[in-house]
Amino acid sequence: MAKNFATIYNDTGDSSAQIQSFFIKEETVRGTFAVPVGTDFLFTLSGGSTNFSQPKFSSPHRSGRSHLGVIREKTETSFSIPTYFNIDTTLGAAAAAEVDLAYRWLHKSLFGTEDLAAGALYSAGTPDTTATILENGDKFSKQTVGCFIDSATMEFPGDGQANSTWEGMAKTSNLIGVAKATAVDHGGANTIILTAGEGVRMRVGGVIMLIEADGLTRSADTPDGAPRNITSLTGDTIIVDGAVLADANGTPGLYCCYYEPENIVGTNDPQVGLEGSLTFAGFSGLGCFRSASLSFSNNHTMKDNCYGEEGLGGALFTPGGRFDISLSAEINMNHELLGFLNTIRDDDAGQDIQLILGDATTRHLQIDMDRVIFSIPEVSIPESGDIPVTLESAAIVQSAIDAQDEIQLHYK
Repeated sequence: MAKNFATIYNDTGDSSAQIQSFFIKEETVRGTFAVPVGTDFLFTLSGGSTNFSQPKFSSPHRSGRSHLGVIREKTETSFSIPTYFNIDTTLGAAAAAEVDLAYRWLHKSLFGTEDLAAGALYSAGTPDTTATILENGDKFSKQTVGCFIDSATMEFPGDGQANSTWEGMAKTSNLIGVAKATAVDHGGANTIILTAGEGVRMRVGGVIMLIEADGLTRSADTPDGAPRNITSLTGDTIIVDGAVLADANGTPGLYCCYYEPENIVGTNDPQVGLEGSLTFAGFSGLGCFRSASLSFSNNHTMKDNCYGEEGLGGALFTPGGRFDISLSAEINMNHELLGFLNTIRDDDAGQDIQLILGDATTRHLQIDMDRVIFSIPEVSIPESGDIPVTLESAAIVQSAIDAQDEIQLHYK
């Protein structure tokens, strides 16, 4: 464990934005905490976060000119996670291990269908998965359950770095901090008594681990992969689930901390667009593409109308709308593009397009779209320089009813 929780506990300064890590673990039961381990780590870019809010407004009940109370509305939990395309290019044959487990879940939740026969292949299907996301800082952790992807964007700029942004909703989130237990023997029961005033750093539903006085050693009561859920919180006294505590003795310095996995590992091999290609079948002369981007939307129906629930309830979401995909590509005008523009004027069948990110002879990302139907773009002439034309898809369609092959994203 890299963090020293004794140092964190004794640090009286504010939290640092530089200390942030994400872990994502697919849930067995929707909305039920799934315990991440070190291999569930996800490399992210700055700006990513899980967010929880609950609007409140003044009660309309009258008792004079002064306000008397508040009314709570439904909770709102969402997240946005920006990432590079992280591919382990050192592997020999294509295998699912080319991309990390957490990164794979992002794709599975977006597309709905995952095939691991040769690499990791994703195509349009019906999403039916949720995950637990831990966003750990230094003095706190956001523990979010019932997470699912509703939309995503993938950017492939010619003058920048290829990246993705994954956005979704969740059931609820808890803020859990770092506290210190009193110097009494906590063994033989499931009760932990915290230092006076520190119970407010915990919350029922949160997941914690116990750390010994050195700030580094996990108690045998909460080994890696087996933290405890807080089932009750009264003042500075918490009750946790599981077997009775056996290692939580009276040694001063026992810390009660948000859960964080040990032995963190993650692929650090981003493919940012220095190698790759974007090809339109039959138009090899298009040459230099300025940029390309893909946008995805699941159009899920949120189950925020369940009576008796503060936020999302029941099944949390239903894939109630179409899976929308759009492609945008910017290309400089030339002979080949002129021919392409004339071709798509009368085209309702679609164009076969392939995008490759990385070295196609080793491990890389390949995106295939066999039937992209384009809107007819305007060709505006700038004052000087190149004449860029932006192609926007009107529809990206499947080959036949229920083929679900309008797009295939393959790490291979």
